Amino acid sequence: MSDVTSTKPYCIAKRMVWEAYQLVRANRGAAGVDDETIAMFEQNLSGNLYKLWNRMSSGSYFPPPVKQVEIPKAKGGTRKLGVPTVSDRVAQSVAKLMIEPVLDPIFHEDSYGYRPGKSAKQAIAVTRKRCWQYDWVVEFDIKAAFDQIDHALLMKAVRRHIKEDWILLYIERWLTAPFETADRTQLLRARGVPQGGVVSPILMNLFMHYAFDLWMERTYPHSPFARYADDAVVHCRSRAQAEELMREIASRLDECGLTMHPEKSQIVYCKDSNRTHVYPNVQFTFLGFTFRPRVASSKYNRRFTSFLPAVSKDALNRMRQKVRGWRIHRRTPATLDDLAQQCNLTMQGWWNYYGAFYQTAMHELFQYVDGRLEQWARRKYKTLSGHRRRSVEWLRKMKKSVPRMFVHWRVVEGPVG
Repeated sequence: MSDVTSTKPYCIAKRMVWEAYQLVRANRGAAGVDDETIAMFEQNLSGNLYKLWNRMSSGSYFPPPVKQVEIPKAKGGTRKLGVPTVSDRVAQSVAKLMIEPVLDPIFHEDSYGYRPGKSAKQAIAVTRKRCWQYDWVVEFDIKAAFDQIDHALLMKAVRRHIKEDWILLYIERWLTAPFETADRTQLLRARGVPQGGVVSPILMNLFMHYAFDLWMERTYPHSPFARYADDAVVHCRSRAQAEELMREIASRLDECGLTMHPEKSQIVYCKDSNRTHVYPNVQFTFLGFTFRPRVASSKYNRRFTSFLPAVSKDALNRMRQKVRGWRIHRRTPATLDDLAQQCNLTMQGWWNYYGAFYQTAMHELFQYVDGRLEQWARRKYKTLSGHRRRSVEWLRKMKKSVPRMFVHWRVVEGPVG
C-alpha cells in the first residue's frame, strides 16, 4: 500500500491505515460478527487494507454491526461488550490516531482512564495523598455509563474540536451501528458507545470532560477529584460540603442523561489517628484498591493509623480464583520450574499493580499459592504424601535454595503503607 496522490473526496494516508492495523494486531482481540480472526484477515492483508482505505477515502465505508458479548461481573450480573470486526477495529484505529493528538491535550489532568501517559496507579497515588489532606470523600460510579451517553451532546463536543468531515461522518456511523446478539438479532442503538470499540474510550472521556471535569473545575474548584472513565473520587473539607456535592453531582449527571449508581456511590470519612469524627462509612474501593484506616509506621518506627489503599478483597478473590483454575496440585508430571513458568507472568502483573501500595495485603494471595504448591508436592513425592508439616518444611527449603524461582518468593516485604 504505497502513498500515492488520490482523487478521493477524503484524504486519508495509506500509511495511517497500515499503522492502525499494526495497533489492532498488537492488541489482538476476538472476531466480530463476520467470525474473521486477525490471522484470517492477514491471509489477504494487502487486499483487505486497500479495500478499507478505498472505502474510507471515498465516504462509502459503513461499519458492520457490533457483536454483543455478555461477560459476567465480579458481583453478579453481566456487562455487555461490543466487539467490532477486525476491519472495523482498523478503521476505528485510523480515526483514533487522528483525534487523540487533538483531544488528549484538552482533557483534565485528573482524568486518568484510557489515556497515553496516564494510569490507574497514578489515580490511586494522587487519591491517597488527597485523603491525607481532606477529611471527606464523595465516591461515585455512573450506572451503565457507556450505554447511556447522549449522541447529540457527544457529537456537539466532537464537532467543537474535530473539523475533518470524514472523521465526523464515521464517528456518527460508529455511534449508530447496531448490536448483533448471539442469535443474530440486530438491536438498533440511539444512545451510548459500545464498550469494546476502539474509539469508545476517547469519546467517553470527551463526553465526561464536559459533563463532569470542566463542570467541577468551574463550580467546585476547591474540591479536587480523580476520575477513571465512569468511576470517580472527589475530596471535601466537611461532611456538609460532601453531602451538597453528592446531590449536585447527581443533578449534573442527570442533566447530561447519566445516572449516579445508587449502590456504588457514597460519602466516606477518611478516618485516621488524628480524625475523631464518628461516621458509619470509613472505607471505599477505587480501581481495585480499598481505602480505609490501616496500621502504618512512622520514620521513628511508631505505629499509628493512617487512611491507606490496599488490594481489595474482591480483587484478591478474583486472583485466588485464577490460581485455583491453574490446578497446580494436579500437575504432578511437571517440575517446580514448570509451575513457576506457568505462574510468574501473571503473578508479576498482579504484583506490579497491587503491590504498589500497602504490599503486605498481597501476602494472603502468596500464602494461597504456596499452599497449592505444598499440595502439589504431597501428590508428587511419596515421602511427603499425607504429611502437611513435611510439605511445609520442603517448601521452606525450596525457597532457600532457589529464592528467585517464583515472583512472590522474590518479593521482599517493604515498609507498611
